[in-house]
Amino acid sequence: MRSRIFSGLAVLAAIALTGPVLAVGQAQAAPAAGTVEASAPAGFVGMAPTRVLDTRNSYWNASGVDGPLSPGENYRAQLLDVAGRAHGQGVPVVPSDATAVVVNVTVADATDNGYLTLTADPNAPGVTPATSSISFAPRQTVANLVTVAITPGTVPAINVYNNGSYTHVVLDVVGYYRPGATDKYGAVTPTRLVDSRADGHWIEQGGVRSVQVAKPELGTADARAVVLNVTATDGTGDTFLTVYPTGRQRPEWGSNLNVKPGGTVPNQVVVPVGQDGKVDVFNHIGSQNVVIDIVGFYGPSGQGLFSALKVPVRLADTRPNLYEGRPSQELAPFSTLQVPTGAGAPAGALAAEVNVTATAPSESGHFTVFPSNTTRPDTSNLNFVPWQTVSNSVTAGLNGDSFSVYNHAGWTHAIADLTGYFTVAK
Repeated sequence: MRSRIFSGLAVLAAIALTGPVLAVGQAQAAPAAGTVEASAPAGFVGMAPTRVLDTRNSYWNASGVDGPLSPGENYRAQLLDVAGRAHGQGVPVVPSDATAVVVNVTVADATDNGYLTLTADPNAPGVTPATSSISFAPRQTVANLVTVAITPGTVPAINVYNNGSYTHVVLDVVGYYRPGATDKYGAVTPTRLVDSRADGHWIEQGGVRSVQVAKPELGTADARAVVLNVTATDGTGDTFLTVYPTGRQRPEWGSNLNVKPGGTVPNQVVVPVGQDGKVDVFNHIGSQNVVIDIVGFYGPSGQGLFSALKVPVRLADTRPNLYEGRPSQELAPFSTLQVPTGAGAPAGALAAEVNVTATAPSESGHFTVFPSNTTRPDTSNLNFVPWQTVSNSVTAGLNGDSFSVYNHAGWTHAIADLTGYFTVAK
């Protein structure tokens, strides 16, 4: 079912590298106590990418609607595997007791700038979400990983709000959280596993690169799934990358990143671990450089259970707001912004699931997100070019109930939206 609610245009952004720290700021925004509702703590179950929506094709749409989402539209996306089945007859891709779903959302063929916000179903009628999940530009194909709360005991569904323009939307489910699931989140020091620019082994057209992700020295020896930040850069083709477990068949549907020739595109990837503790990275067209950082894992030795926010909350926004009396806190080159979770996550939380956006950067650069007051890792979470708005999901480790966003180059604004958090299992 589609409901049409229109509102004014608002657009957001994000990217990452390293350098000396010049200044440290602290974000002003944080949710007030008692305003945040979250799902019960739950373990993780990874799965092969399963398509539940593609508005370019009515057979990939449980409601049978064939066409782009309209500006200001709220779309109820049922989490049903409808491939090859009559509309509305698909099988739920997550169990009835699931509390949250991990979705790779791809935007294609937008007619103008805009953003999507994914929230629990149903969205409050007539209410424009105060956060964003993915930002896009005209004719751009871009993806982001989003974790969304769902209501247990119902036909699983999420709400997709479209602000800005007519756009096609593709949703691929890659995992979910449910009470009693044995795989828990384990934090690791963000570590670079692959940089093909340095080792010379870029991925050729139709080629696959295997990456060792289960490593005793990282504490991921028993990992059953890993959390990676994958960046595609300096490629020669209009391509996509798919990350999947080594030893298993590559998914027929589902991609993790889409990138134009010469572009740099990051995306967080959650993927089950395959044979010999490895995952495979497939490149569709042209030759492609990849940079892969590991930021966490799921397995028996993990400690964290996840709670999804029913309504995501904005933790930080450095743009000025005259109505709220908020001055500009634009990040300077080589500066760091400290972002407290406030009442958005309980005291002592292990990590936060955050959508980080960079917008209106003056130069090409990147963001690195890491636990506050710790040594900044030599990794990146999102990359940007001048005046681009780009978003990326980040599983941010916390220290003192806050994380930090380091800006590598140029002046840029930063936005951080909290979608959930990990607490230590008891």
